[in-house]
Amino acid sequence: MNRTLNEKIEKNLGGEIEIKGWIKARRDMGKIVFLDLRDRSGLIQVVVVPSELDNESKKVVKELRPEYALQIKGQVNERGEKQKNPDIVNGNVEVLAKEIKVLSKAETLPYELGTDMHMDTYLDNLPLNLRSEKSRAIFKIQATLVQGFRNHLNNNDFVEFQCPKIVGGATEGGANVFTLDYFGGKAYLAQSPQFYKQKMVGVYERVYTLGKVYRAESHDTNRHLSEYTSLDFEMGFINDYSEVMDMMYDNLKKMFATVNEDCAKEMKILNAEKPNLPKKYPVMTLKQVQEILEEEYNEEGASKEPDLEPHQEELIGRYVKEKFNSDILFVTHYPKEKRPVYTMPDPENPDLTLSFDVLFRGTEIVTGGQRIHDYEMLKKNMKEFGLNPQDFEYYLMAFKYGMPPEGGIGMGLERLTWRLLGLDNIKQATLFPRDRVRIDLPLTKIDRKD
Repeated sequence: MNRTLNEKIEKNLGGEIEIKGWIKARRDMGKIVFLDLRDRSGLIQVVVVPSELDNESKKVVKELRPEYALQIKGQVNERGEKQKNPDIVNGNVEVLAKEIKVLSKAETLPYELGTDMHMDTYLDNLPLNLRSEKSRAIFKIQATLVQGFRNHLNNNDFVEFQCPKIVGGATEGGANVFTLDYFGGKAYLAQSPQFYKQKMVGVYERVYTLGKVYRAESHDTNRHLSEYTSLDFEMGFINDYSEVMDMMYDNLKKMFATVNEDCAKEMKILNAEKPNLPKKYPVMTLKQVQEILEEEYNEEGASKEPDLEPHQEELIGRYVKEKFNSDILFVTHYPKEKRPVYTMPDPENPDLTLSFDVLFRGTEIVTGGQRIHDYEMLKKNMKEFGLNPQDFEYYLMAFKYGMPPEGGIGMGLERLTWRLLGLDNIKQATLFPRDRVRIDLPLTKIDRKD
């Protein structure tokens, strides 16, 4: 007999089936035992009546408890009228067990899955906690966001490529890089796939890549990670940076639409609100945002700063939601000093750049813009940043031999998931978080001696 997934059980009403899964819950009602059995597709209620079981199955019933992995053969029956629940999958049917086989035993759980707990406790027990209904919903939605990202770009002639994570120099500059021993010399973990995706524009014109990037930041907040997933695309032969913004917005709409279509059940479990996305996205320069902050929220001196503080992102997110009924805002024209060396200056004001951030529900999730594609201009900009072009010879080679006007974006998958689902902490949107104090276990529990 072939296995039947729980989501297809109702189609077998009156028939004999075989199911496999984990016990989510056990309820004893006199001699009758009810099991909620979980598989990858959902839940089914299994009714265990001793008189219906073979002798071997009767022997194991007493020991069954949550997270035991079982194989069950039984009959699909309609539930009694009072027990029916049309609002849940399989709410009208149940399986009467005939044969139960234990595939794997489980120790007694330290707590009920899904219990609210301190973040450290949650992370210390993550391999177990990921099995909870809430966690499974979070990462099903996250996987679907990635699927939507890929589908939209594939449908717009982008080519996916795989990017190295060990690099010879800091991509974004600064000191927040992880250094590693590379055969007796120095190498670094990539902060971004930027240099490689720009090279690949010269190969395929439109490219994208997904993968981990690393930031050795000392922050320990609810929005920072040392390792996160970056979704990046780069596109050539653009007229200006607005084409990149248009592509980014269409991409976000596709990602959210895919979640709405494929993860309605998971969004309901998490009580997550669908994003408000107007037909045309709102755009403001950084200067305009800062003036609003000063006038509307008494953020004195905001316009003198080169960037937005996290609480200011939240304030302008609230403003845009009230004024435009939008969860999205594109903020453009950041100062040259706050953008990487490869960012195209604004020809009308070279102190500013043709760059943008995307704020989603008051949090930056995307950084993008137009890049410098001219070889001599890029070398000159490097010198102005205090860099030696000879140290970037491998990167500059692509521009030396003809690079079209181009631009692109980098988007943080965990930040996007965090804000979409309204979670308390970005670590809840990260499968196996790495931060300043943790690599799976807290660093205090890891022996890091050579």
